[in-house]
Amino acid sequence: MSQAIALSDADVLRLDRRVSTLIGLSHGASHFYQLALPPLFVLINAAEGISFTRLGILTGTFYVTSALCQPPSGFLVDRFGARVVLLSGLALMAGSTALMGVVAYYPVMLVLSLLAGAGNSVFHPCDYSIMNATVSEKRIARAFSFHMFGGYIGYAMAPLAMTAIGTYAGWRPAIVLAGLIGLLIFACLWRGSRDFRDSSHDRKESGDADETLGDSIRMLINLPIILCWIFFLIIAMGIIGLQTFTPALLKDIYGFDLETGGAFVTVMLFGVTIGVLCGGYLADYLRKPDRVVMWGYSSAVLVVIAVWRLELDVTQHYIAFAVIGFMYGVVFPSRELLVRAATPKGASGRVFGLVYSGMDFGSATSPVLFGWFIDTGIPRSAYLCVAIMWAVSIAIMVLTSAATRRRGAVAAE
Repeated sequence: MSQAIALSDADVLRLDRRVSTLIGLSHGASHFYQLALPPLFVLINAAEGISFTRLGILTGTFYVTSALCQPPSGFLVDRFGARVVLLSGLALMAGSTALMGVVAYYPVMLVLSLLAGAGNSVFHPCDYSIMNATVSEKRIARAFSFHMFGGYIGYAMAPLAMTAIGTYAGWRPAIVLAGLIGLLIFACLWRGSRDFRDSSHDRKESGDADETLGDSIRMLINLPIILCWIFFLIIAMGIIGLQTFTPALLKDIYGFDLETGGAFVTVMLFGVTIGVLCGGYLADYLRKPDRVVMWGYSSAVLVVIAVWRLELDVTQHYIAFAVIGFMYGVVFPSRELLVRAATPKGASGRVFGLVYSGMDFGSATSPVLFGWFIDTGIPRSAYLCVAIMWAVSIAIMVLTSAATRRRGAVAAE
């Protein structure tokens, strides 16, 4: 992090904490809005007569739009600055969400879902652009961990809050209130982020401010960044498959009821949340992200193999899923450090926008694959598939780290 005016250690600490808090809040809002509408589907169906299939299309439209818009959002961040793009995206997402409760006409709701997805696409490129340029080097991994922690808190709060408010006041007041909360978050970000730096500042300092669109695209087409995209695609397919289909898979394998399977998923997600926080401190302390990624995912792979191969009872499943979640979470900050190392200076928006689109595409394709395992009568093989995918992801990250070092050595010659 470079600042135009030298800051004292106390000032740097305060700035780091403010960035981590506001970016965590920003990411929490993104994840909250992703799950704001689905908990209300039953109420919307009863009140408006909209079928569950058409309601599902609203969510699908949101995610596909978000995935497609993330790379362009990254270009906007690097060109115009993260703050204005972040605030615009939050306003678009919150406003579109609120309007769904005002105009409950399906074609309009479909357009609003598209607009909300476009608003959601800005958060990863903006958040990482700001963190990479503003947070001090010795606390950057912890900033990454608080960013992801905020996202999981948003995921956890949305179903509880929306179900409670919707049941008490109706789905329309619930979704309108959710949108209005975004205005409060907007005010916090607008007031607290005026001195934030981002990749646009880095571009100006490095003399790349006049880089053409063709140069920007060519910068993304290099081996480390392509490998990062594939890595995010694969790990997302694995974790989304576990989150979405574990209750159905274990019902077919062991006859567990769906509530028990859902409890395993809850334990896993709780493990991810704790692991994310621990992983930030671990990454800042060790400064060996490639080793953390290797050992973390290797441990998770071994436990997934145990779920696939062994006959586990209920207690053992709770332990297994807690460990899987914790190890998956521990890796998060170190994983982001490896992507950061592969990112050219002044290109955080573009790179993280592109890389995280891989996660969205992985999340979109995973349900098809895991549904196939159930439909074809081989549900246990789904866990073998997760183990293989995460094992491959370890190899990809090793290759990414090597390619990044090789590119750095060539640039230094």
